[in-house]
Amino acid sequence: MLTTPRLIAIALCAALNFSIGSIVYLIKLPVYLDSIGTILCALLLAGDRKAAFVCSFLSALLSLIVSTLLINPFIPWFVGTDVALALVSAFVTSHGAAIFRARPLRPAAFIARVLLYGVITGVTAAVVSAPVVAYLFGGVTGSGSALVVAVFLHAGQQLLSASLSSGLAIEPIDKSLQVLLAALLYRATPGEFLAMLQTSGPDQAKRNPGYGG
Repeated sequence: MLTTPRLIAIALCAALNFSIGSIVYLIKLPVYLDSIGTILCALLLAGDRKAAFVCSFLSALLSLIVSTLLINPFIPWFVGTDVALALVSAFVTSHGAAIFRARPLRPAAFIARVLLYGVITGVTAAVVSAPVVAYLFGGVTGSGSALVVAVFLHAGQQLLSASLSSGLAIEPIDKSLQVLLAALLYRATPGEFLAMLQTSGPDQAKRNPGYGG
């Protein structure tokens, strides 16, 4: 399953997660943008959803380890969110691979899929992350989203409710942006590299919606 091209894809996607996510974390924006590579990795392997999940999770895990060591000591506690994001990316978002790759571009279908998968991914991330944010960190994780939690707490919500409300307010927007960027990167990926990611010969390669083009 983990061929050399797939290992390269995992490393590149992990670097994408780490680089953009770290910049956003350090300047305290109320978004994350730290899972673009996770989503992209699932799209790159859309023809084999089991491999898409494994590789997208490994890219998330690798970026999590590097982020923990260098930037953000809070991030290991969100490994469950990474698992959830990899699952949604591999088994839901990857269904949009053909639309994202279509030539010529169909703008209405492209944007509709981006928003649909962004909202699904965002709601999933919000629900999975809220207990961690509330019970382990008291709503303060060091990211810009902590300010949004504080707003909901000031409005009278309990800590878990405020953490969930913050996630539901931020995550769908954040994940829609991430799906958009991942889809654009997937669209720009050379067909030759997509073909290299396949392992079961031409028939399997042709089942990948992004093969060729």
